[in-house]
Amino acid sequence: MPEREPDRAGFVEVNRTRLRVWEWGNPTAPAVVCAHGAHDHGRMWDGLAPLVAERGFRVVAPDLRGFGDSGHNHSFNYWAAGALDLALLARGMDPPIGWIGHSYGARMVLYVGGVWPELARWVVSIDGLGPPNAVLDQGDPAAGARRGLDGAVRALTGPPRVYESLEDMVRRRMQVNSRLPEDWARHLVLHGSLPDPGGGGGRVWKADPLYGLGLPGALSAERHNAENAMLRCPLLVLTGGEPDTWGELSPEEKEERLAHLPTARHVVVPGAGHYVHVEQPGAVMAAVDSFLAEVGP
Repeated sequence: MPEREPDRAGFVEVNRTRLRVWEWGNPTAPAVVCAHGAHDHGRMWDGLAPLVAERGFRVVAPDLRGFGDSGHNHSFNYWAAGALDLALLARGMDPPIGWIGHSYGARMVLYVGGVWPELARWVVSIDGLGPPNAVLDQGDPAAGARRGLDGAVRALTGPPRVYESLEDMVRRRMQVNSRLPEDWARHLVLHGSLPDPGGGGGRVWKADPLYGLGLPGALSAERHNAENAMLRCPLLVLTGGEPDTWGELSPEEKEERLAHLPTARHVVVPGAGHYVHVEQPGAVMAAVDSFLAEVGP
């Protein structure tokens, strides 16, 4: 169950969009930015963020562009646009700072740390090694862009999917993420959806319908590994020990990804799947504490 409501909330104008930001801890303390995964939002960190703040940090968890209460995405290269948002956000936080990312958010913070090394003191990646090579290597970029444009037309001209109720959305979320506890699924749905703007009485997701369009063919495994290899700051990689949705990497692919992260310390957390920090927050914080004791805050 989420531990604590954010201490502060607001909006920040950055990179021609508006980000909703949630914060825990002393606003003058050293900053840690937490980046959520795909289809989630900053309130995903309601459980882990207070624990990090107790270690003497100011924890900032934005809704990434295209998610939650933040502005829509305006680029097919959504991870790069989102990473630039995070980099600009961090420039006002007396960098270098700490970074924690989950899944899609972990890809972003790895990108930030590699492209702008002056912004990253350390990085924690939670099940963020990426999808299997077969997902990344799906043809040439031009074909992927064409599919993305076709999908964008459908997404922008068609009506959003309307669910009958919040509980209907909770059931759907638990079908997709079967290991996600029901109270957490309800928490994520509550903050990640809104009443149907058409007035029909149901609910729709807040997430931008353009998210994810254009990915096939736009990112190869080779490019993914090359971008990760740019990171030079201390890195903690946490993965769950249980099979789960979006945990399809083979052991060989995991070793390949880790081999391109030269500073990585890898810890497998027993009893957890994709949402490692939700299922085993105590074990995650123990690993983070050990990591920071070694590399410094």
